[in-house]
Amino acid sequence: MLKNYLKTAWRNIVRHKTYAIINVAGLSIGLASVMLIVLFVRDEVSFDSFHAKAPQLYRLVHEDSKIEGGTSKSGITGETQVERFKTTIPEFDAICRLQNAGELVKTEKEVISEDVFYTDPSIFSMFSFPLKEGNATTALKSLNSVVLSESIAKKYFGNADAVGKVMRISQKGIFEPFIVTAITKETPLNSSIQFKILLPFERNAEHSSSADSWFYAYLNSFVLLRPGANVKAVENKMARVFNHEAGGLLAQYSKRAKKNLSVTYRLQPFTTMHLDKSYDVTNGLVEGSRPELSYILGGIALFILIIACINFINLTLSRSLRRSKEIGVRKVTGSSRTQLIWQFMGESQLLTLLAFVVAVLLTIIALPYFNDFSSKHLQLSYLLNWQNLLCFVLLMLVNVLLSGLYPALVLSGFNPVAALSGKFRISGKGYLSKSLVVLQFCIALLLIVGTIVFQKQFYYLIHKDLGYKADNVVDITLPYDKPVAPNLFKNAFAQSPYILQTAAVSIPFTGWNSATFTLDNQELYNEPYFITDENFIPELKIGVLKGRNFYSSAADSNSCIVNEAFVKKAGWTDNPIGKTVKWEIGEEGKSAMTIVGICKDFNFSSLHSTIQPLLLNKSSQKRLHHLLVKIDPAKKPEALQYIQTIYSKLVTDYPCNYDFLESRLAQQYNNEQHWKQIITTASIMAILISCMGLFGLATLSMEQRVKEIGIRKVLGASTANLSALLSKDFLLLVAIAFTIATPLAWWGLHEFLNNYPYRIQLNLWIFAGAGLLTALLAMATISFQTIKAALANPVANLRSE
Repeated sequence: MLKNYLKTAWRNIVRHKTYAIINVAGLSIGLASVMLIVLFVRDEVSFDSFHAKAPQLYRLVHEDSKIEGGTSKSGITGETQVERFKTTIPEFDAICRLQNAGELVKTEKEVISEDVFYTDPSIFSMFSFPLKEGNATTALKSLNSVVLSESIAKKYFGNADAVGKVMRISQKGIFEPFIVTAITKETPLNSSIQFKILLPFERNAEHSSSADSWFYAYLNSFVLLRPGANVKAVENKMARVFNHEAGGLLAQYSKRAKKNLSVTYRLQPFTTMHLDKSYDVTNGLVEGSRPELSYILGGIALFILIIACINFINLTLSRSLRRSKEIGVRKVTGSSRTQLIWQFMGESQLLTLLAFVVAVLLTIIALPYFNDFSSKHLQLSYLLNWQNLLCFVLLMLVNVLLSGLYPALVLSGFNPVAALSGKFRISGKGYLSKSLVVLQFCIALLLIVGTIVFQKQFYYLIHKDLGYKADNVVDITLPYDKPVAPNLFKNAFAQSPYILQTAAVSIPFTGWNSATFTLDNQELYNEPYFITDENFIPELKIGVLKGRNFYSSAADSNSCIVNEAFVKKAGWTDNPIGKTVKWEIGEEGKSAMTIVGICKDFNFSSLHSTIQPLLLNKSSQKRLHHLLVKIDPAKKPEALQYIQTIYSKLVTDYPCNYDFLESRLAQQYNNEQHWKQIITTASIMAILISCMGLFGLATLSMEQRVKEIGIRKVLGASTANLSALLSKDFLLLVAIAFTIATPLAWWGLHEFLNNYPYRIQLNLWIFAGAGLLTALLAMATISFQTIKAALANPVANLRSE
């Protein structure tokens, strides 16, 4: 019997290829989209969970009260904190410090810049980073040891055994020999710690200067707690240790600030770090993700799945109407209702299996492209765990039941005489099918509006006026451990017709240093500053509101320029030109500066945060490590070649590292760029499948109204009139969906945009445009069926009457 059901099912699929292809295509596209999204979300939520000791691993973080109110949170700490906690708190089983840096590796032929991590030997006992060669216990014991990943070992030593070989790595401007003591396997793709080269922590250039400071932070500190340790109790002990050793100094700061300041250290579970935006994930770790976007993407996956299943049901039902006579014949010849149900279930199961096979193939084909625009390295094997497989099996069963059982119950319960005479109609007004289509288009409208808003917000972030001009500006990094006077470059670049202007600055433009500034009667803590030269403001076309720019003479080194936000925070209501600002900076110690100008506010950080108070100082050349070179856009290749030639002459053994300032600014929004592409693609898939569902409902409606259409044509109705009449009901469904979806979209998008200090405004035209686009898509989808029905020969349709 089962064989007969399957054979009949296959014959029907072959006989009606178009419907079978549409049905399978809709469900397979939906399933492939869901599979890709499941891969992405699973990768996000599984970050760092592969470590054997993951439940005991934590990152040391802290929360500090701010002078102006509120609390700042950071995952960056220093050496003193974690070392003192380890010494005094017995629950601390082990600690591991991790500091990233850029170092140079010298080979026989060239010098290559590499990212390295300075870390403790405990990295291999705390984390599950297995070694391919070497001893994990002793790998980083020696001060001249280096551990390489497989890919780096192959890069520098080919297929030869790298252990015991020597690498020459720059340390404070000197290339020192390091012996390769171990080779690690490549770090898993879902690891927040991605390393290629590991060096002993004691070789870190920051190590000696920060060894005894509770208030100096520059690295990540990780903790392994003893099994069974109570985290809250450990955090209380940390508070007591801090108060005992640094409470007095904090009290002094509070007195100076005239406010009770506080510092609280906490333990952040290591496995939550990637999706926990409470604390920053920086300093060489893989950038964390915004968890709400994973929830959005998971919701889109669910929506696509619902739409695909609705589409499958509607198409199955519409196709089943043409088989009413076949069912009538089967009932007359003795088929029971149960047998008919099993027949429909068999056909549905076969179509669903085909759709799953096609979905897997589509996923395999699309995965490389999906990885490209999502910046992931997802693998299909991620789907092969029992939870995902069980989920997909259940999905198949539910889809088979819904798409096979409902049409079977409807069609197997009617009078065979009515079916054989061609008078069969499905009872009721099709509320279920219409409700499903309304649900489909509600979801499609939500996705269309969301996509439009996401695109507009991303465009706004990229193109907003930042208060300066970054076009055609090249940011060149000068070596930190081998000082070269920027004036040498500026003089050389001035000889080139391809280079328009050169400015120098202390730090990459998208970052900044911070210091505490003492004013007449108050202090501003940890405020950003740049050390620049006299070309910085004119080259970037930053407006000066009062006073002047820096002079070119060295005598102007004790001058400073502040922005509007600095003046506002200082509370100055009179003219601040001539006021004195004191600070303490590095080796130069305490100094006083005179304000000579006030510049307009400009966004020197990303638009994820508001403009902060900023001070510009013209200091010594040795603190200027970046050149901002404005080039002639018509001669870009020649300018870049000239820059590299001059660099190689002035700086030997160091590669020329440069980037366009516009590109660096755009990189701040890589996360939004990836999500824009993912959500746009998912929305297109959802809309495509929704249109297929509408096509199914249109087919069902035309099948049921074929004689009505014939009578209207006989009575003189034109093709245009009939097309309008048949389309009206479907456009009404779209209007209902628009009415339901608009307030939901408004609320959801308003909450989403509240995450951005600088954001677009939600306008009614966005929603009206989405509604119009949906209506046009609906019209395009149903036009084929409506025009076909309106052009049909009425004689053929009315022959049985």
